[in-house]
Amino acid sequence: MGGNRSLVVIATVAVIFLLFYGEPFFVPFLVALLVAYALAPLVYALTFVVRYRALAAALVVSSIVALAGIGVWAWSDDIEGLVQKVPVAAKTISKSLQKMAQRHGNPVSEVQKAAKEVESLTRSEKEKAAPPPPPAPAVSVWTVVWKGWTSVLTAGTQVMAVLFLVFFMLASGDLFKRKLITLAGPRLSERKDALRVIEEIDRQIRRYLGVLLISNILVGVGTWAAFAAFGVEYAGLWGVAAAIIHTAPYFGPAIIAGMSLVAAFLQFGEWGIAFMVAGSHVAIATLVGSIFATWLASRTTRLNATAAFVGLLFFGWIWGLWGVLLAIPILAIAKTICDYNDDWKSVGELLGD
Repeated sequence: MGGNRSLVVIATVAVIFLLFYGEPFFVPFLVALLVAYALAPLVYALTFVVRYRALAAALVVSSIVALAGIGVWAWSDDIEGLVQKVPVAAKTISKSLQKMAQRHGNPVSEVQKAAKEVESLTRSEKEKAAPPPPPAPAVSVWTVVWKGWTSVLTAGTQVMAVLFLVFFMLASGDLFKRKLITLAGPRLSERKDALRVIEEIDRQIRRYLGVLLISNILVGVGTWAAFAAFGVEYAGLWGVAAAIIHTAPYFGPAIIAGMSLVAAFLQFGEWGIAFMVAGSHVAIATLVGSIFATWLASRTTRLNATAAFVGLLFFGWIWGLWGVLLAIPILAIAKTICDYNDDWKSVGELLGD
């Protein structure tokens, strides 16, 4: 019994290391799998028109890429305007914080004064005792350019890999499903069990994608309406960004809140209004996303909310924002497999509601 537990612990640690170091493979594959699940109904419907599934898959993937390009082109002026305001925003915020720190009686200014006094008392002794620090190595411009180019090339390669994977998954149809059923075993009962597992996984993923689509639309529309009510510039663009970035629960709303805080302060020049703007998005994302979407996703995928949140933390620790995006589908798949396996039913019970 003790030996089996040791093997389980070793296998668990090995799987964690495999997931951590295998991020360049697992993340694009799982993202492509989710996208293929989301686009499969369109390909199925289009197949009745063009007859060939590969052609339907190519048309759907090309249309999605074209729509994304058109969206970027349509919002390019607004995006460029926001990017150009970044240096101005940094200077404005820096000056505002300096003024706040220099106010008489401000706790920050008092702490700064105390720190300067302590530093002035110990500076002479440190200068005598400590040798002069070595000069900082010069950073080559070509090094910065090479690092930037490498990052862009890596991101482009991953996007192309995801697009090709989505196309091949859509074009193959239920080919892999049939192969998995065949590999399940020679007996009819084994193949029926495999078919039930695959169908249940299909239902779980499609339900989760439906919940994700509804919650993202609600967050986007709510953010657009709230920002428009406050008079924030580019309210429509903020709504689109909030809907897209909200795909990553908890972290996405935090990013939008921080960015909108800076943009609102730059526009209105008052921290009070800026915090109200950012707070409105946080409230919308909390009500729709963190509470409604997490609860509804746990109901549709039959996961308890605690297990879902722990899964978000775990996969976010391993894969960052991509892990937060993929956590609930992975847990739903794992629970479905455990429910149909007698040896792992206890794990399924732990994840279940």
